[in-house]
Amino acid sequence: MAPKKQGSTLEYDDVLKHVLGEFGKFQVLCFLLLVLTAIPPGIEEFAVVFTMAETDSWCRVQDAHIISFTFCPSNDTMECVDLVKNLTIPKEESSEACGVGWKYSQCYRYNVTTDEILYSASAEEDWLTESKTIKCDHGWEYDRSQYTHTATQQFDLVCDRYYLNALLPSIAFVGILVGSVTSGLFLDRFGRLQGLIWSLLLLQVLGIAMAFSPNFAFFAVCNFLLFVVAFAIYLAGFVLVTEHVGPSKRPLAGQMIPVCYSVGYMLLSVFAYFIRDWSKLQLAITIPNAIFLLYWWIIPESPRWLLSMGKFKQAERIIRKSAKINKVQLPDDLFDGSWKPEPHEKTTIDTTEDGMKPGMLNLIRLPNMRKKTLILICNFTANSMVYYGLNLNTSSLGGSDYLSAFISAAVEIPAYLMPIYLLEVPYVGRRWSLCGTMVLSGCGCIGAAFVPQCVGLTWLRITLAMIGKFGISSSFSIVYIYAAELFPTPVRSIGIGLCSMFASLGAILSPQILLLDRLWLPLPPVIFGVITVMAGVLVLPLPETRNRKLPETMEEGEQFGKKQRPNRYKGYGQIRKVLNSDFHDTNNGMQVELVDVQSEFGNSED
Repeated sequence: MAPKKQGSTLEYDDVLKHVLGEFGKFQVLCFLLLVLTAIPPGIEEFAVVFTMAETDSWCRVQDAHIISFTFCPSNDTMECVDLVKNLTIPKEESSEACGVGWKYSQCYRYNVTTDEILYSASAEEDWLTESKTIKCDHGWEYDRSQYTHTATQQFDLVCDRYYLNALLPSIAFVGILVGSVTSGLFLDRFGRLQGLIWSLLLLQVLGIAMAFSPNFAFFAVCNFLLFVVAFAIYLAGFVLVTEHVGPSKRPLAGQMIPVCYSVGYMLLSVFAYFIRDWSKLQLAITIPNAIFLLYWWIIPESPRWLLSMGKFKQAERIIRKSAKINKVQLPDDLFDGSWKPEPHEKTTIDTTEDGMKPGMLNLIRLPNMRKKTLILICNFTANSMVYYGLNLNTSSLGGSDYLSAFISAAVEIPAYLMPIYLLEVPYVGRRWSLCGTMVLSGCGCIGAAFVPQCVGLTWLRITLAMIGKFGISSSFSIVYIYAAELFPTPVRSIGIGLCSMFASLGAILSPQILLLDRLWLPLPPVIFGVITVMAGVLVLPLPETRNRKLPETMEEGEQFGKKQRPNRYKGYGQIRKVLNSDFHDTNNGMQVELVDVQSEFGNSED
């Protein structure tokens, strides 16, 4: 069956549906290879969980080896370290464990010399309580029992420089914001495949350069650019896979991309478990991605993009190759002159069908659209803030950092797949699905916050945190679908773009919120939980979109879900006079008519 002709335009969707097949062997091959491109972004974007892991630290003391040699005859490493710390580092009150305890200061040491320590200790004088303390002036020592070498240790991001631990991921999330703006322009101008390959190449250069960072500034710049290209890789792979398969298979492709993104995070946990040095880990997770550069010779450019750019010969070669692999016969007239698309003329749409100009201003100017836009902005911001906040905070859950991160990534897979079914359940739909998953996430976060930091209850804290992660991952996938159905066609891209911008701002804020644990340990998860629950409840005034005709114009978008103002008249009806040309009576051609108020003004929508 020949594809449908629409004027002189070759409709590629019709070619897929009626000629090549929506999911033939060629499309399956492209699908399987392209969804894997989401793995590198999943690895690189969460690498800071391990490369920037925080470990216990204390002031470095000059001649510590002399003190250790003098007072530690057993030569047991841990015993000697504790002895030197006990003689040189003051203790301060800590509430990180169950109840109030004491720990060695990270930022201060006793203001005494080595000779004073040796003399006073040998004379058994109680000099520690009388010694003054000063800030660390010879650098820091670190606990390397779990992480042999991290970027935090290398650049001494402790004490007065501790805030840089949170500043780095915030700067990186700005990279996602920049990437969301620049990568789309590049992909539309130079092609999806070129954008993918160039981004993969830059990922190699930046990842390797970052592993040899001489200082924190260089490290931060490389990490920022790495997030820009990581987003570009994710977007290029997403666009390519959805354009290579048929329309009915695009939802499957769209869901498998985030699943592979989570697989990348899972693989990162495995790499980090075996490689405890941050620079070696950075090289280990970067260099293998070079295999994706082979896609230049394996994956073809999107025929849909080639046709839109007028590159008909290249599109024809790819379609013929696809037909050969799928073992289908192309119609003889498929590529004759009558099928070639004419170059699209650049037109400017001044107004929509209802006379309103499609622009961001209408999202704020119209009251019902303003309400929906603000609610969606709150939801996008909350989803992004909590999702990235929970991912960055896995090391504070207790237990194994690697196992916690692996489980955190694994729960995303069912969380992304569940909405495929949940969104179509009657009486649940989009609104209650989004509300329910966000409230579930908030309850999990708040519950995990108040589990005591005790070894025996670590499993409970991790379980509650994973419930929170499951809920927020699921709601993050639902909110994009819901927003696309709520915004009318003329401003759909603008609306989702605006919400995505605020989502990036939420991600930028999440590392700063994690810093609040210095004020009160449970404060960050409590904030995440409260914000998520509030955003989930805010969804309830929005209309349900399941099995509803979506708004096509600004006027329809404004009326969609808008409740009618109740009439102030409460009777059975109202008396009005109407002209009646067909009926004449003693009332001079006028008739008295009883009109039902409810039928006159219509029922209000949910």
